[in-house]
Amino acid sequence: MIAFVMSGGGNRGGLEAGALQELFEQGIKPDILVGSSAGALNASFIAINPTLEGARKLADVWTHAQKDDFFPGNWFSMLGRLASGKSLFPSDALRAFTQKMIPPEKSRFGDLKGVKLYITASNLNTGRLYLYGDQPEASIIDAAVTSAAHPLAFPPVMYQGSQLVDGGVVANVPISIAIDKGATEVYILNVGYNGETVADKNNVIEVANRAISVMMYQHLLMDLRYASKQPNVMLNYIPMTQFADTQLWDLSRGAQMVEAGRRAARDYLNDPTGTGGISFGLPGQPEEEPLPGAVPYVPPWLR
Repeated sequence: MIAFVMSGGGNRGGLEAGALQELFEQGIKPDILVGSSAGALNASFIAINPTLEGARKLADVWTHAQKDDFFPGNWFSMLGRLASGKSLFPSDALRAFTQKMIPPEKSRFGDLKGVKLYITASNLNTGRLYLYGDQPEASIIDAAVTSAAHPLAFPPVMYQGSQLVDGGVVANVPISIAIDKGATEVYILNVGYNGETVADKNNVIEVANRAISVMMYQHLLMDLRYASKQPNVMLNYIPMTQFADTQLWDLSRGAQMVEAGRRAARDYLNDPTGTGGISFGLPGQPEEEPLPGAVPYVPPWLR
């Protein structure tokens, strides 16, 4: 049973769309789709039509997406909202865009045919991971918008008395969910942070966003270690680090991202051992030099 697992990555979701198109073109089709944040949007859209045609339509969506489709306003409105204690953007445009992409006849999980869809969300009140997908009457639109509610960009979604936000806060690359739901072969499309060294961050928004990425990365390492120890599961790890410095609300390079995602998936499929570095369970990490008074530490569960 094949699963596609799609990470969060904000406006870099076009990379996943390109990788999906390449996978379908190579005849690789999912039985299970699992997504967090932007990956939840992509998983939801492709679940409506899990075919090469659907993948091409998704790539076209990212190619032509505009800033105001997700992030309405300008610097002044962003600063005004931030100063008043609000998120940088309202979530109305995100919801409207998602509603446009998901037809009414396939708006609930039970409406999907031929593929199982799972979407993550994080509960701010309890700190727990929540999973949509096993309740047929649950709304795919509600689930996707909730999972995409990045804590800095969008306000929490009030759902049944709880504040829910971006599923990536707890599980940005939800590999273990795919395995738990029966996957025996997993294609991991990660457009989030992969452990590479990055430049210094100099303003509060960049620092906060970077700190969130670091926390997500630690969960990725744990999930990969768990997955690599499952004897009957084949892992295919496709990291996509391109355009990492693109501002969250910049959607001007969608076509380039789609093509870069296609290349990343094609390179992996042509040489699985040369790109993902998954053979030992973890993505490749550079050696880190000790700092005065401190040395890099690897927790026992990652050794």
